[in-house]
Amino acid sequence: MSLTARFFGFENPTEQGLSLAKTMASLVPVFSMSFQISTTFYMLFIAEALGGGDAVKGMSIVGGLVALQFIIQVILDYPTGAIGDWVGQRYVIMSALLCYAVTFLLTSLITPNPPLILPVLIYMLFGLGISQESGAWGAWFDNNYRVAMPHDKKREEYGVFSGKLGMISQISATAVLVPGSWLALYFGRAWVFQLQAVLFVILAILVHRYVKDFPEVEAQRTDRPEMGEYVELLKDGVRFIWSSKFFLLLFIGEMIFFSVGPVWGNLILWPFYNVYLQSDVAISTFRTIMFLPLAMTNERSGVIAKKYEPRKWIPRFRLFAFNGAAFYFLLSVMFLIVPPPPMGTTETVQLVIPFVNLPLFVLPVASVIPIVMIFIIFLVTSLFGSVGGILTNRVLLDVVPNKIRNGMYSLRATSFTAASIPLLVFFGWLVPLYGFSLAFLIMGIISIAGIILIAMSFKQDIPKAGDLQIETAEAEAPLEEIT
Repeated sequence: MSLTARFFGFENPTEQGLSLAKTMASLVPVFSMSFQISTTFYMLFIAEALGGGDAVKGMSIVGGLVALQFIIQVILDYPTGAIGDWVGQRYVIMSALLCYAVTFLLTSLITPNPPLILPVLIYMLFGLGISQESGAWGAWFDNNYRVAMPHDKKREEYGVFSGKLGMISQISATAVLVPGSWLALYFGRAWVFQLQAVLFVILAILVHRYVKDFPEVEAQRTDRPEMGEYVELLKDGVRFIWSSKFFLLLFIGEMIFFSVGPVWGNLILWPFYNVYLQSDVAISTFRTIMFLPLAMTNERSGVIAKKYEPRKWIPRFRLFAFNGAAFYFLLSVMFLIVPPPPMGTTETVQLVIPFVNLPLFVLPVASVIPIVMIFIIFLVTSLFGSVGGILTNRVLLDVVPNKIRNGMYSLRATSFTAASIPLLVFFGWLVPLYGFSLAFLIMGIISIAGIILIAMSFKQDIPKAGDLQIETAEAEAPLEEIT
């Protein structure tokens, strides 16, 4: 067996399977790097520009822009997913990447107190790009994996590969955080945004060249799709939610469970980092230190998932997952036991690069214990979350028909975003008045409600998609050695 096959966790690989894995493992990390390089300062850059140099003042406008982006995503996520099922995921992914390229190019043009139409256009394009990309990578891989690896009946090799891919993607995204900040320091933030625009154009060209369906998958589409087929795909996707009690309960449960995620990522995360770390340098370094072990947990999660039966263990892993109830309850208690130090604390622990005096880490002494606690909470819950996600994907791989897979994956993401919009408004009001601890407590309660429905779904009969029947004997024989 080749080194590539062993690394990806394929015990009986086919040539098609390895080709598919190589494409996915090459392009997704490049996408992660291109996107993540500016995340440390992207929102701060826009907030400062809109606030005339005052990021806090500008954040109130950014909140409205994020809400606009989410509305665009909710409106377009499912229809663009159905378009992927209609014409193929390659074209939808390309369109999303080009949207990102234009978005970052326009961002580089922002100056202090810009005309409001420019940031509005930027966030609308972001919403359009995310709505197209949502579910497209996964749908393309899953559709072709069922053709390439039909002998992987229990989807255990699929799970191992998913973990490996998560690890590669996480390492790639982490590796550019600090270099991205250094590039912004020496060349300016606008230059980094322009670099991202170029990278996304190049990535779109690579997607056009390499993201192609196998003939068996392509044959499931008509050669010249008509608008009536697209409309029917939209209807089929909505009807599929009600096709079984299992999927209906799972869909609603996940919608509730993941609805608090955007609140964490878009409203609480950066203030949360700031109250304990109190500097951009400390935040960037902590993210790097945090993400590296998270990448290892992603890799291990695929192997660990092989030991667990999805029906029994998915609800349990969701309970202790990152973004799960235990995660928020632990953070709520931590804020009460070890509150953050006063802003502007001068007693710090510092680490600088010799000779060039570039700061790597600046941390208030009073934050050392809570930061260690946060590190442990993030690391452990991330492992549970990764395993739970892989087990869920193993189930959905055989439940969702190929014909509507991209649309259904997008519809799931749309439901998460739609459910989070009122929560963003609510927690945006709650946190300044009552603080993080109460917010985390309520988020944990919401998460439990979703977990209960997820647990109920796996007590039902789990249906199987009947749109693709390929017997193992008819499939390409596994290769013992692939060079």
